Amino acid sequence: MTVTKSRWINGIDSIRFFLALIVLLSHFRDPFVLLLKGSSARPLQYLGIAINHLYFGVAAVIAFFVISGFVIHYPNRNKDRVDVGSFLLRRWLRIGLPLLVIGLIANHFGRYDNIPVWSLYCELIYYTIYPVLFKIRVSWKTKFVFAFVLSFIAAGIFGTDNFMSLIHQQDLGYNINYWQLGVPLTWLIGLPCWLLGVMLAEKIDKVDYTVSVATIWKYRVLVYLCSMLLFVLAAHAYASCLFTLNFYALLLYLWIEKEIVYYRSHHVSRLFEYCGKFSYSIYLGHELCFILLSSFIAYNAYTYFLFILLSLVISYVVYLLVEYPSHKLAQKLAAVFHNK
Repeated sequence: MTVTKSRWINGIDSIRFFLALIVLLSHFRDPFVLLLKGSSARPLQYLGIAINHLYFGVAAVIAFFVISGFVIHYPNRNKDRVDVGSFLLRRWLRIGLPLLVIGLIANHFGRYDNIPVWSLYCELIYYTIYPVLFKIRVSWKTKFVFAFVLSFIAAGIFGTDNFMSLIHQQDLGYNINYWQLGVPLTWLIGLPCWLLGVMLAEKIDKVDYTVSVATIWKYRVLVYLCSMLLFVLAAHAYASCLFTLNFYALLLYLWIEKEIVYYRSHHVSRLFEYCGKFSYSIYLGHELCFILLSSFIAYNAYTYFLFILLSLVISYVVYLLVEYPSHKLAQKLAAVFHNK
């Protein structure tokens, strides 16, 4: 399946599955870390510290932003206009209905804060403004540069405490979080990451090189190690995600391009591609799964992998009962709206 002949791109769903899994693992506190850090052996203590920095969930969310921009723009890359009503109806229902259902369930149990809503609100904003950005007749690269500069200015103005903490290497009101400015500004901070995906969709048909197995694994390892480094810097050197992750998105842009090109000439895993279909359900409800399972099963080193497996199973059930029907409903209603 090639990029020029298909509406979908091999490998994208596999990437989304692993990104959702990283987010899940970042929120499931690894019980092995406590055991290792509590050891009297110094090497085991260091191993525990290293494992504690393996999964940087918010870095995976930034990759989701890049992929989202790509997926949204790819079908429209050669069009002169976007069917605004049909597009917004399809995208809002696709994201909004599962969010509404899971949100109501979470709110009933007083657990709404356990849903990663900040990134989903940003996504909904990006969908809403995309038709407007599409109509602005300047290059997507220019739009990206403008958004990148604007986001950096906003981070500098409203994240002064973080900047001073970084300079003086002490807590002067430091906040590690990427979403610390709230939804009204976080969408602006993340916009350049999303636009990187749009830029990638705009150029991908013209990319004609090949990517070897060795090259793609070099990029994968580099992306992963950089995420760990950023986690360490954010946790121990006052390098807030507010300042670092937009630069990290530039590396993600290069990596995702290499993945797309790689899978033009290499087979994908059908299992991982299928698991990627319910990555949104994993992302949306994994913390609720953990809370549910914790009420029946003790969480410790013996049940850690069981929690992960059962959370994936529950997420798949949610996909079948909520996400997939929402997706199909969105498609049907959008088609009806388009034909009117």
